[in-house]
Amino acid sequence: MTNTRLFDTVTAPTRNLGYEVGKVYKTDDLTIFKFSKFNRNVLLKTEMVNQAKQGLISPIIINEDFIVIDGQHRLRAAQEAKVPVEYIVKPGLGEHDIVRMNTIQRKWSMTDYIEAFANRGLPEYIKLLDLIEKKTANVTDVIQISADVISTSVTHEMIEKGVFKFFNYDKAVEFLEYYSRFRKETQTPKRSTVTMALWNLFKLKNVDRDRIIRKVIASGLSEEIKIKNYNQSEILKEIIDSYNNKLGVNNARYINYSIASTGAIVIDVELQEWADKSNKEK
Repeated sequence: MTNTRLFDTVTAPTRNLGYEVGKVYKTDDLTIFKFSKFNRNVLLKTEMVNQAKQGLISPIIINEDFIVIDGQHRLRAAQEAKVPVEYIVKPGLGEHDIVRMNTIQRKWSMTDYIEAFANRGLPEYIKLLDLIEKKTANVTDVIQISADVISTSVTHEMIEKGVFKFFNYDKAVEFLEYYSRFRKETQTPKRSTVTMALWNLFKLKNVDRDRIIRKVIASGLSEEIKIKNYNQSEILKEIIDSYNNKLGVNNARYINYSIASTGAIVIDVELQEWADKSNKEK
């Protein structure tokens, strides 16, 4: 079957339909279409393929280079179902319009942005996507740890603008491996507050990471983590207190801290050299 134009002529009913602004085409040669690196990764569901077999209602939208601007899911479903698609050509549209169209339909998640920039070949995003796909921790936690930035709004802006950089890739990997072991041995679920509390302790000098795990289990805190929703300061304090139990204040491994008027935990322990941002600024 060759590409054929549909609706070249329209029999106008009595009502005013306005005026024709484009053509709708139909083809079963789906190899003519191209995907942009800014198209979202398609997670094809069985229902999408079934809909394609029944007949897709909306045509896909492409630009003059046959790059799909809107309708990548419909196109993938049509490819899987081996059915033709209808399409509209809108010259001048580009990557910005792909994001804009997808944002209108469904707000892009952080993973969508990361996948898009990874598809463009940005090394930092490729490595970040690999860490996220391991599902060791929640997506936002992995991003904040990787950038060593606590503010969610800052990390989101960084990701969306394509300027994400690892603070220390090797240490991010090492911590996520440690967090995986922590969860396995304590048998605790993913908790963002726990993840970030452990990240704070991971960066300190002389902290015995194995002791953290042992003491969280021995103190019963592991059971509390399963049922309680601690805020960041609460869980950090609980972990430190369980860790410090039976450690003398003069012990090099002791974690000294105070509580600010805001309730925040202020740790008075030197950071490891790699974690000390003042060293990087020199």
